[in-house]
Amino acid sequence: MFDEIVLIPAFNEYKTLRNLLKKISVKVLIINDASTDKTKKLSKNNNVEIINNSKNLGYEKSLIKGFKFIKKKYPKTKNVITFDADGEHYPNDLTKLIRYQKKINADLIICNRKKLNRFLEKVLNYLFIFKFKIYDPLSGFKLYKFQSLKKNINRLGTDQYLIEIINIFKKEKYIIVNFPIKCKKLINRERRVGNLTPNYKIFYSILRNLF
Repeated sequence: MFDEIVLIPAFNEYKTLRNLLKKISVKVLIINDASTDKTKKLSKNNNVEIINNSKNLGYEKSLIKGFKFIKKKYPKTKNVITFDADGEHYPNDLTKLIRYQKKINADLIICNRKKLNRFLEKVLNYLFIFKFKIYDPLSGFKLYKFQSLKKNINRLGTDQYLIEIINIFKKEKYIIVNFPIKCKKLINRERRVGNLTPNYKIFYSILRNLF
């Protein structure tokens, strides 16, 4: 069994994933979202496992698929950490995050970025600060206490980058905190996982969370 599992949804991110895997020392589960590059050929071992989607499911469905897989195969996992495949995050922050979780034992830790990439991300961020005092709900770098998450997997939707989990956890009075991180600046950055345009999904999330 593994205390922590890093869950990475990926679509055509072979080069960055190959480099990331060299720097991550804990168990990694990659959900390969029907990539057309060499993602299927990434090295697998006891610490790296890959699930290959037969068709492109998108970001949310890929994560939910990963959560359910972990629930079935590794039910005693303590924490699941979602991590982007595009190289934006620093792998050494994983160790810091795990150490922080051991101190505070939160149900959800959102690793908030100092700089957001899109105007609508900033709008949604301000909304969540006002509503919950929570920063950066769209961060792809989050730690979930798995005992709390697996009770609510079937309540997750597939159209808001899973940010509704914050509303669910708040209603259940679970502990949600932020963990500030630095990110790499990516050139020609694009969201590679998912079919709907990011701005449309973020705008929809803003409308859903205003009411």
